[in-house]
Amino acid sequence: MNKRNQILTICLLSISISLACARAAELQITATPRPTATPQATMTPIPGWKKFEGRGVELWLPESFEGGNLEEDFDLIVEKLKGLGPDFEQLSQTLDQNRSVFAFWAFDSVVGEHGSLTSANITSERVLSAITIDMYLDAAVGQFPAGFTVAERGIVPIGDRDAGRLVVDFTVSGISGKEVLYAIKDGNNMWVISYGTGTDEFEGRLAVFEQSANTFSVQP
Repeated sequence: MNKRNQILTICLLSISISLACARAAELQITATPRPTATPQATMTPIPGWKKFEGRGVELWLPESFEGGNLEEDFDLIVEKLKGLGPDFEQLSQTLDQNRSVFAFWAFDSVVGEHGSLTSANITSERVLSAITIDMYLDAAVGQFPAGFTVAERGIVPIGDRDAGRLVVDFTVSGISGKEVLYAIKDGNNMWVISYGTGTDEFEGRLAVFEQSANTFSVQP
């Protein structure tokens, strides 16, 4: 498989994990939306990073990342993707078909040595008050496609909240990738922050993923 196809495949597989998390919430009876008072984290700019704003959220990432709100910035994001090569039509179509799923989607314009495209995204779903993070993760894992396995699972602090953390390995058609995701419950909203890349790059990027996740903020 050539380098461009490998880049595209890893990104599409990473997106499928986020879509599985979105389907997990659909298995639950959603609650009637109501406003929630959300403490706002005080953000400190990180040298060499920039702040991204999605649909109702903020996240910091290294300045080599491009992206934002798919519903508002889709054409610009696709134009940036095309800068990586002409073979991203399928990825653009997948993103276009799922604009409403992602509160935020971004990718690193610096492609890995072995052809891995690194991406970050945030999804949000309404859930019942009784749904716990563990229940949500159970439902999400049950929706993962074949070839996806959970390597790690636990509860970690993200800012002033607890988050469910999964590390997921995936290998499909000989392409291997790895993703870490954080599920954060805020009132009746379940936010899921996901970072995906090639298996060979995951450990080297993990500290950046963790630092980025701790900048997550829900906008007032």
